[in-house]
Amino acid sequence: MTPLVSAVIPTYNRAEYVGGAIESVLSQTYDNVEVVVVDDGSTDDTREVLAEYDDDDRVRVLHNDENRGIPYTMNRGVDAAEGDYVGVFGDDDRWRPTKVEKQVEVFEQLDDDYCGVYTGGVITDLDGDVVQRVMTHHAGDVYPDVLVRNTILPHSSHLVRAECFEEVGGFDESFPIACDWDITIRLSKQFKWAFVPEVLVERTHHDTNVTGDPDYDVRCRRQVWEKFRADIARHPDIERRFHAAWARERGVRALEADDRTEAITAFAEAFSSEPRGDHAALLGLAPFGPDALSTARSVRDTIASLR
Repeated sequence: MTPLVSAVIPTYNRAEYVGGAIESVLSQTYDNVEVVVVDDGSTDDTREVLAEYDDDDRVRVLHNDENRGIPYTMNRGVDAAEGDYVGVFGDDDRWRPTKVEKQVEVFEQLDDDYCGVYTGGVITDLDGDVVQRVMTHHAGDVYPDVLVRNTILPHSSHLVRAECFEEVGGFDESFPIACDWDITIRLSKQFKWAFVPEVLVERTHHDTNVTGDPDYDVRCRRQVWEKFRADIARHPDIERRFHAAWARERGVRALEADDRTEAITAFAEAFSSEPRGDHAALLGLAPFGPDALSTARSVRDTIASLR
């Protein structure tokens, strides 16, 4: 029997985006899909957009009675999903047409040691131009390395066995941010991941992205540290790398804000904790300000696109 795949889309005041997310699921080459949209108390025209799908039995819409936040909203959608495999993604994300088909093909070759299959992705601007490519290639047993950095990205590409969501307890509703990293850590502690090395998801970068907050990465890392510090401390090498990554992220934020003194201090701390070539390169870039960082990123992305 063909497995049912559930796409869970939490949304809040994104009337201009949510329809595109739904359509990207309904346009999959894999037919046995359902869409569960959970509206987190929107006050714009989101309800009207969602009403357009009232007659489509592939789409179910749930409405929170008030704004409850992302983790609660995602959990409500996952709980309502009826699929064998579940993918949770944002209303500003898009699945490319062959995504589900290719992931289900991989699942058919995996045993129960694997919780999920993820793919590569791109971030585009409002004109549709690619501004970042995400292709991490991590697979198999990724724990405890995933404690250092959320490398099973993009999260919008994840397709996870429904029973695995249940086994780890769903999304942590005490995490206002970083809930995707948190659940990836908990899944990775018990299960393995498979990877499809193709760009099969897209995210639109715009002014209302949560991840557009310049301090987002630092705040995420602080939350993960507070919850998982005991796990991190059990692995001295992981703890050293975690703090190096934390310092690196602080340095990047400082350099983007043209605070060169703070950037130099943070990158020096990162290099001291983990003497890597890229940390040395960032330390060398810091005196030259944010333009140097932008140039380095462009070179990095160009090289990545050639792989």
